[in-house]
Amino acid sequence: MLNNKEIKEWYNKNEILELYPMGVTTYKKRIKKLSTPSLKDYTRIATMSLENSNLKSVKYREIHKSILNELFGNIRLPNLKNTSKVIKWVNNNNWDWVCNIVPCKTYPYELECKMNFVFNELKKLNKECKVTLYYSIEKNTEDEYYHSHFLIKNEFCSIPQNEIMKILELVAEKNTSKETRIYVKPYDYKNFGNDGSNYTLKYFKYGYEILK
Repeated sequence: MLNNKEIKEWYNKNEILELYPMGVTTYKKRIKKLSTPSLKDYTRIATMSLENSNLKSVKYREIHKSILNELFGNIRLPNLKNTSKVIKWVNNNNWDWVCNIVPCKTYPYELECKMNFVFNELKKLNKECKVTLYYSIEKNTEDEYYHSHFLIKNEFCSIPQNEIMKILELVAEKNTSKETRIYVKPYDYKNFGNDGSNYTLKYFKYGYEILK
């Protein structure tokens, strides 16, 4: 049961729909779980006063933030044409790695091929591993070519950083003391929150994809 110290933040339906890539129908199906005894303390009915209305107030449901992912996580892949749902889907996944490659003289189609190659090579590292890769393509600021930002999630296994580097060095030039062509870091949610995923989602003009 929640105590007063744990009750820090509650979300209503509209706020939840802003966070998760789902519609009202899915929301209604998911909140049925709140009727189970173990979850009843994670929801409450709040009242909001209305001004300039025949109704003095309106009641609505709020759900505690600690249970949101259990209720509304694991949403199926959205239609990639719906960028707003793609953004929500990416932000609600727990990524393991945040990465970037800047290959020399590379155009968008070539980057698409490179990212598909990287994805297939990651899957080969461990047959028990479930790999998800999201990438976006962005134009370089100083020339006519392109680079890619991407996120990697590896479930049911761990993938060493050096193994990821080896794969990326097959599709981009190695780092030198003068320039960084490959960037691979563990995703640090404690310090960065969703900033890393937001960075990969900042530009859609030249292409993006979810590989799973």
